Amino acid sequence: MRECRVREFFSDGEDRSRKVIEVHDLWVYRDGHPVLEEISFDLEEGTFLGIIGPNGAGKSTLLRTILGLIPFSRGTIKVLGMSPRELKRELHHIGYMPQQVLFDPRFPVSVYDVVMMGRACCIGPLRFPRRRDREAVLDSIEAVGLKGLEKRPIGELSGGQQKRAFLARALCLETSILLLDEPTAGLDLDSQVDFMDLLVRLKEGKGLTVVFVSHDVNVLARFADELVCINRTMHLHGPPREVLGSERLKEVYRCEFDFLAGTGAERRPS
Repeated sequence: MRECRVREFFSDGEDRSRKVIEVHDLWVYRDGHPVLEEISFDLEEGTFLGIIGPNGAGKSTLLRTILGLIPFSRGTIKVLGMSPRELKRELHHIGYMPQQVLFDPRFPVSVYDVVMMGRACCIGPLRFPRRRDREAVLDSIEAVGLKGLEKRPIGELSGGQQKRAFLARALCLETSILLLDEPTAGLDLDSQVDFMDLLVRLKEGKGLTVVFVSHDVNVLARFADELVCINRTMHLHGPPREVLGSERLKEVYRCEFDFLAGTGAERRPS
């Protein structure tokens, strides 16, 4: 029987201050043209990294390449010491929330069923959920604030609640890394901030490493520990205040960023 178990990254006694994601000189081509070039950064365990950039900059491509969903032409990627090819065989510690989760809101699938889908790689083909699978699903539903809505059809939830359900699906493994692609798209500002508050609490409570792709620089900068700014290549990487204060940011977006001044890099009080 296949166990849902996180592989040990370091041997006993080794330094636990670790780089959980390493991207060095990454190049990705599509139809013979580079969509990402010379991308390099390291991410330490427990860090909340925001990836920003204009539309078409390659943000989603970067996230999917790290996951091994898109091949790359040059460079190296390591996630917990594994290459993307190795990672495909051992995804139990990676939670992924894609940019769009397509579903028919009229289809009577419950919150519980949606979150249980995240356990598929642990359950295995042609097997039924076991007690630990059911417990993991219920724990994740409670963690995102949807306890009591387990039987509610997903189509009857509000937009913010649906996002939380899909977040719970990404959390219900033995998740140590969360990769989120525009998870707050379509939400109003208050709902975005509520989602971000929840994400920070989960990160701190569970010791998660978070990689969050967003076009909303202002909101993301209030919560992230670090920002990476890309537009095909990487232009900036550092603390939000330094990134937002850089003149190079205007060059990347080719527009003025006056709206980022002031509170943009301030965290919301808890």
